[in-house]
Amino acid sequence: MKENQTEFYTAACRKKLWIAEVDENAQTIRLKRSTGKITWTLDYRKLKELHDLIHRGEISLDQYEIDKRIPTWGNYITGLLRHLGCRRI
Repeated sequence: MKENQTEFYTAACRKKLWIAEVDENAQTIRLKRSTGKITWTLDYRKLKELHDLIHRGEISLDQYEIDKRIPTWGNYITGLLRHLGCRRI
């Protein structure tokens, strides 16, 4: 996604996002916002943990639910997971 400059949208589908950095050694990613600013790092493990919680039905794919787990990330993570095809089963 980073190499292709694939864009996706925030939870409300109002703002565009892109993958800005992928650090395989640290296992983190950073996103680029429509304003051009780069987010702080997001750990792969946290993203996987949220994905698993959603698929087990313990939380919904909702920005506010995700914000409770990782403050200020709900909008971005919801958009990213939707783009990657994550849906609650």
